[in-house]
Amino acid sequence: MNWLIRAWTWRAVQVLKSASVFARRRWTAADVWVQDHHAGVGVTVLLVLCTAVGLLLRFRMDQVTELAKQFAPVCTIISITVTAIFSWIKWVRKRRKTRLATAGAARP
Repeated sequence: MNWLIRAWTWRAVQVLKSASVFARRRWTAADVWVQDHHAGVGVTVLLVLCTAVGLLLRFRMDQVTELAKQFAPVCTIISITVTAIFSWIKWVRKRRKTRLATAGAARP
């Protein structure tokens, strides 16, 4: 019975290792894709956010204004969000530039 537990444990560790490698490769691939398509991703995120805010204000304006009066001005929240998105785009562009420079230097 002890050998069975060891076999299951060994198999579980192997599955976790392969899942970890798979997840890391997928994450790296997604990161590279976002770096290469940062403009489109940024525009898409802004369009989705603006659409969501527009729909929220269209159908729940009274609730939004009440919450804004209680917690914070809506314009401040939106400006912080947009600033964060632009900062993120700048950071991704910098990482992409560094990655491409490193890849270009590595080629003979």
